[in-house]
Amino acid sequence: MLFAPGTIEQPEDAPIIVADGLRTPENVGALIRLAANVGCKTVCLVGAGEMKESKIRKTACMAWDYVRLIRMADADALRAVIPADYEMLAVETTPDSRNIYASDVPRRVALVVGSEVHGVSDEVLALCPRRVFIPMTGPDTSMNVSQAAAVALFEWVRRFASA
Repeated sequence: MLFAPGTIEQPEDAPIIVADGLRTPENVGALIRLAANVGCKTVCLVGAGEMKESKIRKTACMAWDYVRLIRMADADALRAVIPADYEMLAVETTPDSRNIYASDVPRRVALVVGSEVHGVSDEVLALCPRRVFIPMTGPDTSMNVSQAAAVALFEWVRRFASA
């Protein structure tokens, strides 16, 4: 479902996924499906290109019925929808990024991921007080956006989900 921007009401401290600059509907659909896997109720798309909703829905499968998809043009709009008690945490390799497994991950988190080509934009990164990276030991040091989000979200699940 596509929703107009507005204040997000998140039940039970569920994470929010913020995706910056994505260009493919399959990646958006994969994030929606992942969101439903871990109990996220909202995926925010910032500065995303035009995409066919039918392709997003096809990849999202039944998760489409359980996760809100909110599109916004820029970071200014993002500030207005993330609840004040949520911390924005970027999954991005920057000089000040810390290993996700050695970092505090907030319970109330808006997890920010970016496109494979450009990563998280400077505009959105400026809203994130902390940044984490996923350690990789192989020769390829990049991941698909949904893979990176999955690693980070399941680290959140490991820390906070009750059995």
